[in-house]
Amino acid sequence: MNRLMRASIMAVCPGLDLRLFKEIAVDATMNFPLEKDLLHFDEVGIPKCYKFGVLAIKDGQTTEEEWFSNTGLSEPLETFMNSIGARVELYRYSGYTAGLDTKSGESGETSYVSKWREHDIMFHVAPLMPFNINDKQQVHRKRYLGNDVACVVFIENNQVFDPSAIRSQFLHIFIVVHPEEVLGKPCWRVQIIRKQHVPEFGPLLPSPPLFYDKETLANFIILKCKTLFVAVIMMLL
Repeated sequence: MNRLMRASIMAVCPGLDLRLFKEIAVDATMNFPLEKDLLHFDEVGIPKCYKFGVLAIKDGQTTEEEWFSNTGLSEPLETFMNSIGARVELYRYSGYTAGLDTKSGESGETSYVSKWREHDIMFHVAPLMPFNINDKQQVHRKRYLGNDVACVVFIENNQVFDPSAIRSQFLHIFIVVHPEEVLGKPCWRVQIIRKQHVPEFGPLLPSPPLFYDKETLANFIILKCKTLFVAVIMMLL
């Protein structure tokens, strides 16, 4: 590795210890799919906008019909949503919409948005979408969340979440959030559930997987959703 390359790497990643890396000859890469994978990654590129689902689960609910029927934000869920994003009016909203209707109210009156560096994020919040009393499956809501790659599942009380209860070809990742209190301090317990073929990507969960600070929680969830989203897209292409 020449000095220019070293200087370029350190300019981008100043905390990187190059002594931990091993240089390999160009001929050696021909025996592995590394070069092809790198070229493929370069061709795909990194999306500028992201969309993630948000589903609420209450005590005693075990089916997707019950989950998708929950309407409105409870106080714990609203506190959580306000920590990871900002609530916006959908009517005439000019930012990234992730397919939500901004003219007729078909997708609801409000939703939550966020931003990570230069990337825009829209959340498909099922409890904020219109409820159809004549539709047990709430197809309208599931049409949005069922086509997302990642979904944040907010669990109230002690209900166990079974991802196999959701029928979707696109949902590959569930970030399960459970508000609780440890030693008198409110916090959020986080669990990552991936389909078997989805590789693990950072950031890694702390041990124990508890978050006491809203900003730390928001940064983790958004970055985790983003990295796993890219991993799944790369895998599907």
